[in-house]
This record gives sequence, structure tokens and C-alpha cells, in this order.
Amino acid sequence: MIRNFLNMTEKMKDRPIYRVFSVNRLHEIFDEKKLTLVRPKLWDDPFENFIMNSTGELKDGRYFTIDFRNNFYAQCWTYTRESDAIWRIYSPNKDGVRVTTTPRKLLKALYDQQDKFRDLHCFVGKVQYYTTKGLKNLLTDSNTMSSWLLDSTGAGHAQTLLFKRTPFKHENEVRLIYNSNGKTNGDLYKFDIDPYDLFDDIVFDPRMKYDNFKQEKEKLKLVGFKKRIVKSNLYKTPSLTFKIDK
Repeated sequence: MIRNFLNMTEKMKDRPIYRVFSVNRLHEIFDEKKLTLVRPKLWDDPFENFIMNSTGELKDGRYFTIDFRNNFYAQCWTYTRESDAIWRIYSPNKDGVRVTTTPRKLLKALYDQQDKFRDLHCFVGKVQYYTTKGLKNLLTDSNTMSSWLLDSTGAGHAQTLLFKRTPFKHENEVRLIYNSNGKTNGDLYKFDIDPYDLFDDIVFDPRMKYDNFKQEKEKLKLVGFKKRIVKSNLYKTPSLTFKIDK
């Protein structure tokens, strides 16, 4: 499973990563015990999956498109523990819940559900950020394109999903990637997880009313989640004192 970590040092494999769900979606995850990956074509940024959406040109001048683009599914996480932007973007109704895990645990959850070819199909990687010009330059680098698209290990194909433009660098993104090899239909792919093991803690939106937080916390305790459950104190005003010379 070592080569299934992309653009990561050994330490990065066990650093915490985070994702925000709506509270209703979190309860579904505990009920179903499944995570959902989506086809990259559903992502908002038109430059997402830009390599697989581009047209290739062979040496003889013939053009081709990539026929395995719909084999891929992914889910986005972040190394950023918390920010105002994350809560406002991913929890617009102030009912968001942030869960914590690590790249190693996340990949293992997907990896353990697959067949003997899982080394070819399951990856987790750190997104790399480029200018628009830099991304376009990648397309004209024939050696790099050939090494990725003709790679028989699956890692090269997955690597093409780990690029974004620099305006998104604040997302500090990590992606779980699955290549279905054409065995699935539809835009969603669900796989089994143990949320009690996978999630290391649960943090509620700092803007959620405290009474609502207490109710939701009790629900999670009733279904058996015994780890840390708290409400973010991002907007809590610290008690500060200052001194003056008189």
C-alpha cells in the first residue's frame, strides 16, 4: 500500500485531515456505515480533472480522448484544521459537522473493501497547486503525459486528479481516489466504513445554537460514538487583560 500514497511524505500519511458534512449527512453515515465518492465531473471548478477532459494528440497528428475518465471517483478532505471560510462554504446553514481522520486510515478503509487488484485502484494524495499557465504547460509536456496516462500501476491515472489552480491553494486539499475500472455505473460510489474507528473526533459548527449542539451530541453518544464531540470555539471571544504604566 506504500505506493498508493501520492505526493505525501511519511509524516503526512498520519497527519490529521478534516471534512465537513451536514449534520443530517453525518447521521446517514452512522446509519449506513458508508462513505460516498463522486465522479470528478461533478466538481465545481472547470479545471478539475482537466487532463482527462482534454484532447490528446499523437505523433502522427491524430487526436484522441481518454476513455477511462468516468472510471474514477473521489472525495475531498483538507489538512487545514479550521477556518472561517471552511465553515461558511461547507456549512452554509450553520449545521455543519467536521470529522477528523488521517490519510492512512482513510485509504485503508477503501483499500480493505476491494479485491486483489486494489493496489491498482485505491489511492490517496495531496493536491498540487499551479497557475493556469502552469497547468497548460503540463499538457504540452509529452514525457509527463505519457508517464501518467500509460502507467500500468494506476498511480499515474490517479495523479491526474491531484492538480488545482493556485486560487484554491487555501483549501490545502487531500483526495481519496478510486478507479472502478468500469465496474460501476452512476455518478456516486459508496463503500463500507466503520465510522467509530475511522473518525477520531467530531466538531460542530461554531455558529450552531448550543441547545441544538447538545441534542446532536446526545444522539451521537446514543449510537455509541465514544470519542471527542465538541462545538467549535472559533468565534468565542477570549478573555484578555492589558496593563498600562501609570
